[in-house]
Amino acid sequence: MRVAVLCGGFGAARFLDGLRRVPGLDLTCIVNTADDLDYAGVHVSPDVDTVTYALAGVFDEGRGFGRVGDTFRNAEALRRYGLGWFAVGDADLATSLRRTERLRAGATLSEATAELAAALGVEAAVVPMSDQPVRTVVVTDEGRLGFQDYLVARRAEPAVRGVEHDGLAGARPAPAVLPALRGADLVILAPSSPLASLAPILALPGVRPALAAVPVTAVTPVVSGRAPATPPERARAHVRAAFMAAAGLPHSATAVAGLYAGLADTFVLDERDAAEAADGRALGLEVVTADTLATGAGRVALAEAVLATARPPRRR
Repeated sequence: MRVAVLCGGFGAARFLDGLRRVPGLDLTCIVNTADDLDYAGVHVSPDVDTVTYALAGVFDEGRGFGRVGDTFRNAEALRRYGLGWFAVGDADLATSLRRTERLRAGATLSEATAELAAALGVEAAVVPMSDQPVRTVVVTDEGRLGFQDYLVARRAEPAVRGVEHDGLAGARPAPAVLPALRGADLVILAPSSPLASLAPILALPGVRPALAAVPVTAVTPVVSGRAPATPPERARAHVRAAFMAAAGLPHSATAVAGLYAGLADTFVLDERDAAEAADGRALGLEVVTADTLATGAGRVALAEAVLATARPPRRR
């Protein structure tokens, strides 16, 4: 079964932890790069690395980023020089150093990403959304801030007025993106922030037309029936809600379904929010309920439930 997943970072990583354990998949993960940044002389791709680590089984879900067991001596030392606000772990830094070396030698981001994933033993294809730079800019009451400046340096405190994506107009999908979408038996929109993570991918030329011809299932990133349980969950829910509010949307699964109506065939709603199923169906979506917050073996069951939605796409 050929499966393509459109991914952000943390939410996608938790979903992929189950999907990677389903046998028999030809899996391609197309990852947001609008959160990338150049920091302390290296090119950091937070979402790409999060997805790669998740597929390799080494993602630090408790911290919400980086590799399990990583240390931060370099980040601590950088604080002496006025840096260190963006904490890159020591082993994580090796990934960014190698990526930067390859980019400076003339490799594309796609080529560098494939090499890094292979070095970690990842069998799935990890594909950055574009080889051209796109950067998310958060328009706040304090001015325009780069996404990581807003999220990390300012701890998502400024009020959000809007979200923009610099460079998007001139960006093209990475070479593997459209073939993976057109050849997929199922495309999954991961439970990632619809405006911060998936919107830049969906806005690339040719992506939406490619999705029109294949089955598409979206998994909700919003669960109202249970409060975020961990610091990473709370932080991401806060940012997601702020971005949706800036777009005039409530922070609800139904609002996310509205963003994907006309694009997806099926919407996976968390079982705790089953009361919203009728709202999703009213938008023209088939609605399936599942435990989207599953852990352990439950994540495999979630992945299998999502894969079971693959069927010929309806006319959209």
